[in-house]
Amino acid sequence: MFYYKDLLIEMQQFCKRGVETGIVGESELKQQIPYVFVGNKNGNYMIIQAAIHAREHLTALVTVCMAKYLVKHPELNINGGIYFIPMSNPDGVRLCQEGIGFIKDEERRNNLISINGGADFSLWKANADGVDINVNFDANWGEGAQNEFHESPQNYVGKEPFSAAESRALAEFTQRIKPVVTLSYHLKGEEIYWEFGQTSHRRFRDKRYAQAIAKYTGYAVKEIRGSVGGYKDWCVQKLGIPSFTIEVGNDKYSHPFPYEQLGVIVEQNKDLPRRLLNSIVKERDELNEIGITEI
Repeated sequence: MFYYKDLLIEMQQFCKRGVETGIVGESELKQQIPYVFVGNKNGNYMIIQAAIHAREHLTALVTVCMAKYLVKHPELNINGGIYFIPMSNPDGVRLCQEGIGFIKDEERRNNLISINGGADFSLWKANADGVDINVNFDANWGEGAQNEFHESPQNYVGKEPFSAAESRALAEFTQRIKPVVTLSYHLKGEEIYWEFGQTSHRRFRDKRYAQAIAKYTGYAVKEIRGSVGGYKDWCVQKLGIPSFTIEVGNDKYSHPFPYEQLGVIVEQNKDLPRRLLNSIVKERDELNEIGITEI
């Protein structure tokens, strides 16, 4: 498995190669949420975040591998820069992988075991407070078909939007970076979600980009109803930018998802971020040349 401590080692290795790394913010348990930046500081930025659901920790390693691919291939042009955030939910990932032992506070430990219904956290999705971070964003918060309103291993929306330290950190970082597009990596199903109430030209634009992602990865473009409060949803609704959830991994496998599938997933996705960012920037610049400033 790819552990939080492994992520910190990878960040050190990026630093040794002269690659920019930094911190998005901190989790509920005050663990740092690292990022690695690849590309150019020219104002054209993409954010890629993964492992916002604890049991989907394989996506953290997928994201690190994609960043390494671009670092190893400096000849590949990036018309902008990509912020990779491999592990948006470090507390949840550690709980899922290591169990309750790493948590020092006895009251929190007992509460989590009670919420989970036992000490096996291998299917846990939430953070260390039992909040599902990916339903804690201010985008039709609390209106989802599967939303829970009490602490839970999954689907609990929290007390209010951005009540979780992790969702606040990711939202504040996103607002500071001002990306032109975001990708969220999840497991599993080999599907692409793009829709959250866009209309007119934005709907046409975002679906077209989703279809381009599908052509590159081989995944299916999907629209879902009743899913709200996610990072992708917030980016679409509040920031007005194209934002995509990419569910990697064949659905024939169950959770915990086998790491033996890493190579297949990386091969399907390794150059997607660069290609998508370049396409979006190119189209925007071409439209600007003929006097169209909003796409």
